[in-house]
Amino acid sequence: MKKILKIIGVLLLLMIIAIGIFIYNTSSQYKKMSEGELTMQTLKDTIPFSYSASGHILINAKINDSEKDYKFILDSGAASFIFTNLREEIQLENNGFGIGKNSSGSYFTSKIKKINSLQIENLYFTNLNAKEIDFSMDCLEDVYGLIGIGVMRHLIWNIDFKNDIIIVSKKIENFKFQDNRIEIPLTENRFSHHISTSIKLRENNKSTSVLVDLGNSGILSLKENRVLKDSINFKSKKILGIGSTGLADNEKIISKEKFYLLDSIYFGKTNYFVNNLPVMTSPNGLNLLGLGFFKKYKTTISWFDKKLILEPYENNLDFNFKTYGFTTKNDKEENKIIIKSITENSSASRLKIPLKSEVVSINNINMIDLKTYCEYKATRNIGDSITIKIKHNNSIKQFSIKKEYLFN
Repeated sequence: MKKILKIIGVLLLLMIIAIGIFIYNTSSQYKKMSEGELTMQTLKDTIPFSYSASGHILINAKINDSEKDYKFILDSGAASFIFTNLREEIQLENNGFGIGKNSSGSYFTSKIKKINSLQIENLYFTNLNAKEIDFSMDCLEDVYGLIGIGVMRHLIWNIDFKNDIIIVSKKIENFKFQDNRIEIPLTENRFSHHISTSIKLRENNKSTSVLVDLGNSGILSLKENRVLKDSINFKSKKILGIGSTGLADNEKIISKEKFYLLDSIYFGKTNYFVNNLPVMTSPNGLNLLGLGFFKKYKTTISWFDKKLILEPYENNLDFNFKTYGFTTKNDKEENKIIIKSITENSSASRLKIPLKSEVVSINNINMIDLKTYCEYKATRNIGDSITIKIKHNNSIKQFSIKKEYLFN
């Protein structure tokens, strides 16, 4: 009996030590990822941006006084990251390790790398840190990493999606806003500096916190149980095939995602609401307000003022988007492009296009290599229909697929 009690005592002690190490590492990690100093010579600066084939915002930056500009994804919902595929070009000093959680709810570990300097246009940051991870999303081989919260929180970011420019400043007074602007209060996590706002799916029900996440290309992502709690019979569609992935995620996970059409969402502590909003749900994912939402507005994000300012581009906003009903991916093991997922009751599903079948060509462009595929992805939303050839069970078939609204 004494031996058993001794073993239990040792196990409890080891558990306490492990918890202590975890808490210390987490605290130390947050401190490192929040470090950094900004030198800014002017009241405002302008940063041009473009889009990656995956739909993310790309900006150029010089790292450690390099002559070369490197492409970075701008991401308000994550720490700064360096991708391992380009680590041979610039040798960065190790500065510990960290634990993270990606958009699909999975945890991962990573090295922390020291960045001496980062220059974006006329902005000069020093003494930064970034996590180093493997990043396997298609067509981002020339992207060096993510510029995340550790950099973004030093500035106010005014993003003009119509003109593909970002204006940054340290003071909100340096911007002019439309009279019809919407001001939404934000909450900042005092450790990680993530910013979030609250939404309701019905005007009088319980609010849900959602992260402001420019790194998520969707409109809104929620845990499915949050949608089901309201006991409303929302329209829904399953996503069949391989699920969407986050940083350091398993690319072969079977999809448990669905689209729901929400009647309305109401923003907490404001009178603002939007109608007919598609939302993607998953069992374990994070609650995220994504890039697809913000592109309907000139968007200003301020950590200083704890404020999100939205200036609508149109009087009547329509968030219901058109889709062909399928997604593709580069299968690195098989060295071919395949059908990754199909949305239930879509053009692609009604044509019975097989999952995981090989994509031979799209609009008569042969998918002969990754470069050709990435060029297609960069222009994939052009046109109301496409012609696709696929190979399945040694048979090649051709389909004409029309783009339709996700929810009719």
